[in-house]
Amino acid sequence: MSNPNVKFYNAAIDAAQSGDIPAAREAIEAALTEDPNDVQSWQLYGVVLNALGETDKAAKAIAKVKELGLSEVDELIMKAADAIGQNKFGVAITHYEDALELEPDRPEVYVSYALALMHGNYPSDAEEAASKAVQMAPDDASAWYAQGRILRLRGNKNEALISLKKAIELQGNLVLARYECGMILAEIGELEAALECFETVLADHPDDQNAIDAKALILAKMEEKNS
Repeated sequence: MSNPNVKFYNAAIDAAQSGDIPAAREAIEAALTEDPNDVQSWQLYGVVLNALGETDKAAKAIAKVKELGLSEVDELIMKAADAIGQNKFGVAITHYEDALELEPDRPEVYVSYALALMHGNYPSDAEEAASKAVQMAPDDASAWYAQGRILRLRGNKNEALISLKKAIELQGNLVLARYECGMILAEIGELEAALECFETVLADHPDDQNAIDAKALILAKMEEKNS
């Protein structure tokens, strides 16, 4: 069985865990374009389609998973992704832990595990898992993104910026990393740099309401500062 395109696969996981299901769909479809026989991407595609209410297409994706064959670990990952879609983070964490016990050398699982831990309110464990992912795959933008997001949520803004900038350096179109960067830069008063982050997000996703609102808020702060 082939391995997933880590860049697109983890981008899809990150987007799904952040609630941006359309972005998750875009990323996983990109993964399947590169490797149409990757079972992990098909299984995640099925979860994403179900979340979007496209049940017929989701059923076809799951049929493709069965056709390609599913390992025990991949089945656990699929169950974890499905649990995340239902906001059952404790269940997802258990599935990821079981998967990592069977195959501990998969950094993409550590990325998803770290983000699930953070959602499940286990911040120290989340940071440790993200650090493990970065150590295992230092060229994976999603690992750096996960570490940066977790550090930001823990209040470690400077360290978070370092990780997020590394993610962007590795994958310039990683929208979630640019969004997180923009949030931190705005919080520390670097408004022009923050504005650039959100403008870059909107160049790729002009209808992203969160980015639209963030840009408007930054422009208002800049106007207030200059008045």
